[in-house]
Amino acid sequence: MNENIPVTFPGLGLSLPVHSSALNIGGFEIKWYGILIAIGLLLAMWYAFRHCKDFHIKPDDLTDIIIISLICGVVGARLYYVIFYPSPYGNPYFQNPISILFLRDGGLGIYGGIVGALVAAFLVCKKKKISVGAVFDIAGLGFPIGQALGRWGNFFNREAYGAATNAWWRMAGVDPSNVNIGYQPCFLFESIWNIVGFLILHKYHKHRKFNGEVFLLYVMWYGFGRFFIEGLRTDSLMIGNIRVSQLVAAVTFVVALCLIVFKRMKLRQMAADKAAYTPLFTEAARAVEDERKKAEQSVDENNGRPADTQTAEHADKRKDEE
Repeated sequence: MNENIPVTFPGLGLSLPVHSSALNIGGFEIKWYGILIAIGLLLAMWYAFRHCKDFHIKPDDLTDIIIISLICGVVGARLYYVIFYPSPYGNPYFQNPISILFLRDGGLGIYGGIVGALVAAFLVCKKKKISVGAVFDIAGLGFPIGQALGRWGNFFNREAYGAATNAWWRMAGVDPSNVNIGYQPCFLFESIWNIVGFLILHKYHKHRKFNGEVFLLYVMWYGFGRFFIEGLRTDSLMIGNIRVSQLVAAVTFVVALCLIVFKRMKLRQMAADKAAYTPLFTEAARAVEDERKKAEQSVDENNGRPADTQTAEHADKRKDEE
């Protein structure tokens, strides 16, 4: 790829000089892809620490969870990419296993990263006896921040674009065989989708019905968008003729939806059972109240005097008459 050729958006009248390397110090390249992922991670962490009190999680516990989850997330993302690497000539990572460690050459799968991070977070939460749902809710707000920014790394690498199109939003200058052809800017679609999802979930998180709901809503939101965006891409990881990420997106969307419906039905049933339940002490208190009301009614009927007093006066009067 000739990086001296600018990336253009003809329908928008934009022409941008794009290079994958941000810095080159003594022959050591620092890629924009890594920088943007790092910035996205830092922003997600900043947001998580700023709002962890909303989920009743201590900052120290959150620090431990993030460190361990970050390491496992990178491992998971790399393994996902390695396992499902698309190549008609065999998997080069299986042929040369040491190349799996060459992360600077690129190759991370977001779904593998999410799974790896969540499994690690689950284990740490169980060890520390912290609400797994609450921690996952924070993750559900942090992930879209990191993803929205990290996808621009694909832009600088001129990758993860979709099929050819003549739409006004088309992106050209990414295909080395014909730099004038416009393609679907899938990186842009996913970045915008994640930003919108984050704004919605941020607004909703204080109104969540149960711990874990925000995370499940994130899974639904991301899965729904990713399913259609992945269908536009030409570099998808494949199993036969099936796009792996598209399959995962569909399955996770359905599972998350079912879990939300199940949990809400369960909460509604618990509320109904609580409303129908009358404790014994409440029945006793009600009986005492009924007796009090009867006594007050009796006083009113006897011109403001207790019934026993009136009976005694009648008895004295009869004795005088006799």
